[in-house]
Amino acid sequence: MLLVLFKLQNDDYAIDSKRVVEIIPFLQTQKIPMTPKYITGMVNYRGTPVPVIDLGLLLNDQVCQQLYSTRIILTSVTLGGNLRKIVGLLAENVTETIKTAKDWRPKATDKGPLFLDNALLNHSMVRWFEPEQMLPDDIPGLSFMD
Repeated sequence: MLLVLFKLQNDDYAIDSKRVVEIIPFLQTQKIPMTPKYITGMVNYRGTPVPVIDLGLLLNDQVCQQLYSTRIILTSVTLGGNLRKIVGLLAENVTETIKTAKDWRPKATDKGPLFLDNALLNHSMVRWFEPEQMLPDDIPGLSFMD
């Protein structure tokens, strides 16, 4: 399994590369009025407006730093049945992938979605990032994409 690694402050995360549509550089976003702070705005992805979520704000209440390695991970999420939409995930240190022999899949725990599954990869604890379980159910800005 191929994983895309990223950081939020000092925490390491991984998302299955099959969930990644594209990784793009950090872009200036167009603000969406009256949305939560974690929505940094929208970007134009191949003619489609895509909301961008600052994962640092969403998960750690700290804005992602604007580093050379800060990227927007475009991922497809399923909403309301089988409706799939693209969402941008702003994260830091999106610079590497890792191939694992183990097929990582989240295991439900009583600690909530943030701690669904942890694994030790290259001597570092890495948290699994599953968009449907870690993103809000109602993402402001998706209505622009119809």
